[in-house]
Formats: sequence, C-alpha cells, structure tokens
Amino acid sequence: MREQADWIVVGGGSAGCALAARLAERGAGSILLLEAGGSGRHPYVLLPAASGRAIFNRRFNWMYPVEDDASRNGRPDQWPAGKCLGGGSAINGMMFVRGHPRDYDHWAELGNPGWDYASVLPLFRRLEHNEAGASPERGAGGPQHVSSNRAASPLTDAWLAACEQAGIPPNPDFNGPSREGAGPVQFSQKRGLRHSTARAYLPAGKRPTALRVQLDSVATQIVTEGRRAAAVRFRCRGRDRQAEARRGIVLCAGAIGTPKLLLLSGIGDPDVLAQQGIPLTCALPGVGSNLQEHPGVRLSYGATRGSLGSEMGPLRNIVHAIRYLASGAGPISSGVGHAQAFVRTRRELDAPNVQIIMSPFTIDFQREVPAIHRGQTFGVAVGVMRPAARGRVSLRSARPSAPPKIEHQLLGADQDLRQLIEGCRIAQGIVRGDAMKGLFSGLRQPGRELESDADWEKYIRREAFPMFHPVGTCRMGNDDDAVVDHRLHLRGLAGLWVADASIMPTLPAANTNATAIMIGEKAADLLTGVSGSE
Repeated sequence: MREQADWIVVGGGSAGCALAARLAERGAGSILLLEAGGSGRHPYVLLPAASGRAIFNRRFNWMYPVEDDASRNGRPDQWPAGKCLGGGSAINGMMFVRGHPRDYDHWAELGNPGWDYASVLPLFRRLEHNEAGASPERGAGGPQHVSSNRAASPLTDAWLAACEQAGIPPNPDFNGPSREGAGPVQFSQKRGLRHSTARAYLPAGKRPTALRVQLDSVATQIVTEGRRAAAVRFRCRGRDRQAEARRGIVLCAGAIGTPKLLLLSGIGDPDVLAQQGIPLTCALPGVGSNLQEHPGVRLSYGATRGSLGSEMGPLRNIVHAIRYLASGAGPISSGVGHAQAFVRTRRELDAPNVQIIMSPFTIDFQREVPAIHRGQTFGVAVGVMRPAARGRVSLRSARPSAPPKIEHQLLGADQDLRQLIEGCRIAQGIVRGDAMKGLFSGLRQPGRELESDADWEKYIRREAFPMFHPVGTCRMGNDDDAVVDHRLHLRGLAGLWVADASIMPTLPAANTNATAIMIGEKAADLLTGVSGSE
C-alpha cells in the first residue's frame, strides 16, 4: 500500500511543529510530519536544569562535526541540532528574543516583500502566550508560552545595576518597544518546564486527526517527477520507505539538515553534486552557501555569594526539588542566561551590534560532559550579532547516513573579531562597576587582565565559540544565488518549499528560536490554499 498525504513536512523542529499544526487546524488536508528523532518527552528535555544532559547527548542532538577552523588555531567543533520532536527548541538555552526590527526590514530590502517587521509582528504576537499578558508588541493566547526568570540571584540584580552605571539603559522587555539596553531574560517555559514547540503546538493527545507524526524517520531523498517534487524517501527503524505528497513537500530540517537533503536529492550546485556522483535534478548554486553563525567568547569571574553553582549538593538538591515541584521555581528552572544587554560598541552604529549574556553560574567545558561549576562563580558571554563571516554546508559523501561537511571560519572576518574585542571591553567594565562591589571577587577566565588588542585577539582566537545559531543556507531572495523566493517556494522546482532557519538572508540580532517559530507561522499563511499544481 502506498503512503500518501496532501502535505509532507520534513523535520519536526521549531518551524516544522508550528507549520504542521497550523496546516492541520486550517483544514489544509492530511499532513505527514517526518521527524528523525524521538518524542522529546524525557526529563533531560523537560527540566531546564538538565538541559546539558540533552545538548551533549546524541539521542537528542545530531552533534554535527565541523571542519577545522583556521581562524581559531585550527580548532574543530561540533555543532548541535535538535534530534527529537521540537528540534532546537527541545535542547536550546530557552532564551526567547525576537531580534531588532531593522533585521526584518533588511530582509524585505533584500527582495523579500512581506518580511519587514511590521508584517511579521502579528505572527510573533499570534504564536506567543506571554505570562505578563498582551500588549501592542506582545501576544497572549498563542501556543508558545514565554515566562520570566524563576531563579533569582543577587548577582543578576547587581549586574543589571552595574550595566546602568556603565551607561547602558534599563530595558525590562527586549521583545517590547525597544531592543537596546540591559534587562532580564525571558524563557520559552511554562510553569518552570521547558516549553518546546512540540509541547506548544503538538501536545500529546491533542493533535489534529489530520496530522500524523512519524518519529524515528530520517528523510534521505526528495523524489521528483519531471520538474515537480512528488515524494519523500525516508528510513524508519531500519526500513526504507516512501511517502507521496499530493499537494506539496516542505523542508523544515534546519540550516544544516535541509541543504544536506537537497544536495542528496540532486538539488544544488552542479559542481558539488558532480564531486559526489549525484545526478543533477535542479541547478541551484546557492544551496548550502551563505552559512552564518554568531561568534561568541566566554568570560568568567569569582563571586562572594549568590552563584547558583554553590546551591548544588545532596541536601540542597532535595530542597530545590521540593520547591520546584510546588512552584516551578528555583535553580531547577534555570535557563542558560539570566540577564542580557544589547549594546552598540561604537556611537555611529544605527542598532546594537553586540549581545552580552550574564549567568549567575559558570559551566566547566573541560569535562567530558560539561556541567555547572560547583562554586561561587558567574559568567558572561559576548556575541557579535551581525557577523560578516560566511561558510558553507556541502556533502562528505553521497551516503545519507554520512554527516554533512560544514566549513565555517568563525573569526574569518576581521570586523567580527574587532567587535568581539570591543564587546569584551564593555563586559569587563560592567563587572567592575560599583554595583558589583562585594560580589565580584576576581577574574577566572581570562586568567589575567588583558589590555592590548593583541592580547585580546590571542585570547579570543583560542576561546571563541559558536553560539549555536546557524542560518542562511537556503537563503530567500530574488537573485540568482537565492534558493527560495519570498513565498518560500524552491526556485526551479514545483511542489517544494523550505521553512526553517536556512531561509534567513541574514542573522537576526538575537537568539534565533523565536524567529524560527515565526517562520513556521508565516509558512502556514503562505501555503494555506495552495493548489496541487503550484
């Protein structure tokens, strides 16, 4: 018996869950959602404090290997990507930030009408249920819950006060009227539990009858008939299967998975395909190019009190567990960042270019499985929000089981390195503010005061890390290198769309999960009413 559906959505991540649920609830026909991983209903996913156990676990994370980075002394990397229902929203740091309106207006300027901030704001409001209620900027009643921090620390309060002393204005809501200043982080949580898009859009027992979720199903090829995408081949629990799409196929496999699947299907740069012996289906040189990532660097400090790391231990963990069960609050509800600042490192800039994230704890990355340091410490991460460096996703092999080839020099653009140095200087100035006196007890990382740009460059090249926000590898636009148009339709092939972080022309100045969910909502609007001939 042939497997068929009106729509096949490949990838049940941040965008895929939103898109599949919206198509089903609008009566768009039968929907088949193919997800490579499992259900995501596991304590490591649900409990915020256990996130490290999920993100460093191949059960929930693809852990893609990355080529050695010449801009960071030849260091190799592993980039995460969610491998369960909910995708990145099931393993990320839960920071819910939309980015600057300028980011979306720029997308429209690049040839993508309908993607300016005024056009996407209603989508952001529609997807959200903010615990503080609705406003002209914020949503209430949507599926995705957004909560305030439930793990208070005097270190967080003091750091925010020090930001104000350093001339950074307070900002209580980075998804509100302003995107500049310093303020508390909001999380994709509901009553202290991670609220992934799987829980938000596809809660167990409440899924639309028109939607079928097929777990443990790795898509291996898009099957075409002439110039139309007709079916998806996938491997499920050791068996090769194929499902036909009567109306269309939407790829939501992420900035790494989507270009890989397109290339395996013969859709991409003819030279890349020829190298792997893959027959050409559709020439699209832009597939896999334009890879972008936020470069970041960590700084850490000693503290006299207030660190969540000092709250760990057998007896204290019992107390925290009782509190968490009763109220959903306390250290077990903690996300990665508790406060943040978006700043301009130079006055002439028209929007913030650096994000500074503060955590009232530090993580020991030297351990086999990184974990919170058990002691009085706090940390800061500095990230460049609009990086100039670009990379590429291609193929190592024509075998679907082989990982893709990811090439990206995180510090490959001098201007990105310069902005990181400027951001680190600002971050160092904040912790030395009067508001931190009595709490700040000295540097941990870097281990000594750095004054010269040369010293900072050496440190950053050694310690810089990707902030796990890859985008751009199937860029939307109207030029020859664009992969999809502004309606997310793949150029040159009927019946195939892309809706995930890969379509972003440029990185938003923020963590990318909220934007990915918005893309799923936007795709549902664009595809509702599409006929089988498009």
